[in-house]
Amino acid sequence: TTNVTICTSQLPYSWNGEIYTTTGTYERTFVSAAGCDSIATLNLVVNETLTSTTDVVICASQLPYSWNGETFTTTGTYERTFVSATGCDSIATLNLVVNETLTSTTNATICASQLPYSWNGETYTTTGTYEKTFVSAAGCDSIATLNLVVTETLTSTTNVTICASELPYSWNGETYTTTGTYERTFVSATGCDSIATLNLVVNETLTSTTNVTICTSQLPYSWNGEIYTTAGTYTVPLVSAAGCDSIATLNLVVNETLTSTTNATICASQLPYSWNG
Repeated sequence: TTNVTICTSQLPYSWNGEIYTTTGTYERTFVSAAGCDSIATLNLVVNETLTSTTDVVICASQLPYSWNGETFTTTGTYERTFVSATGCDSIATLNLVVNETLTSTTNATICASQLPYSWNGETYTTTGTYEKTFVSAAGCDSIATLNLVVTETLTSTTNVTICASELPYSWNGETYTTTGTYERTFVSATGCDSIATLNLVVNETLTSTTNVTICTSQLPYSWNGEIYTTAGTYTVPLVSAAGCDSIATLNLVVNETLTSTTNATICASQLPYSWNG
């Protein structure tokens, strides 16, 4: 009787001119030299190669992955061969699937008038880069990035002070005739609102009237550096402190000296003669 224990890696097994590939008890009958039967028995034990398979699905954030004293960082099928307690090969297989972190980027350029900006359930009001982390269908991190550019509303202010004599005033294709604050809205090169403001001050023409009544004995009459000798209406253009026209008018009335003549003829006996008191 022959007792044999082998590993599958040692197959086929040869015994007495025969080939064996499986565990079993085998007999062969021979004829001995004495001419009698001789029976040989083989007890064959084939220890199978032990195999084990590990299926692992992880997220990239869980790397590196440790298995049987090794570390792994990428998706793949990995095998390791060991020696079992029976002295035969033991093959371990790792099927590793690494689910990458999903990333997405949104680039948004908007006008300030379009604020607040809504993205993934959040609202944003200023230029910046924003990140949100979600859990994907595979159970791993999914990172969404928002690059937000807010184009501000462009503003310009023009302050103008003019005289009424300079009206109408033209600004950005419009004409204006009175003091006030005016706004015009345009579209800038970025497609956003551009607001122009005009602060217009109109200095009115100043007028003054002087009414004067005098006697001829008070002539000549002096007014604003000029000399007048007769009744009349006189106008003098001046420049005000604001640099605008100022019109002064003089209404001059000259009362002439009244004269009267009394002719009286009397006798000496009527003297003294009394006149005007």
